[in-house]
Amino acid sequence: MPKRYSKAAFIGRFQPFHLGHLEFIQQILSESYEVILIIGSSQANFTPHNPFTAGERIRMIRDSLIESNIRMEKVTMIHIMDDQNNYRWFSNLKSFSPPFTVLYTGNVFIKLLLENENILLREPKFTKKEQYNGSNIRRLLAANDLRWKNLVPKAVTKIIIELNGPERLRKLESSWTDSPFHYF
Repeated sequence: MPKRYSKAAFIGRFQPFHLGHLEFIQQILSESYEVILIIGSSQANFTPHNPFTAGERIRMIRDSLIESNIRMEKVTMIHIMDDQNNYRWFSNLKSFSPPFTVLYTGNVFIKLLLENENILLREPKFTKKEQYNGSNIRRLLAANDLRWKNLVPKAVTKIIIELNGPERLRKLESSWTDSPFHYF
């Protein structure tokens, strides 16, 4: 039987939270007693790459986990803002998070930043990564292609519709180059 970790962390932007994320959280909980979900780039919102606010993403995650009968006492959610000083970023993250022994990430840059830290890094086991990825889902939303609904939990579908997400994405994509924040 594989070793079970006490607390594992999973970093993502969750723009939006999708079925691949949900599957991965279920995997982490089969390997760990608790999971800390770290919502990254929490300051970023209303851009084509980051259309949803941190609060909207937290709600998507929470409602999806409850809908999937995941015991919420096993889940802690925090958010972390980006830091222009990448070397300092992990120290900031640790100050906002409960302690954890393992970090799940598929992000090569995050792995580079943490290679000299005393933390076990684990690679996610995503299925259907071509479909279950935020870029694909945001593209489908902006195109008003209803296939996006098959890639996210029902709770997320409800929230995105409530937020008029497809229209938000279309407006962001059509106006972003004229935005004063385009270069950030």
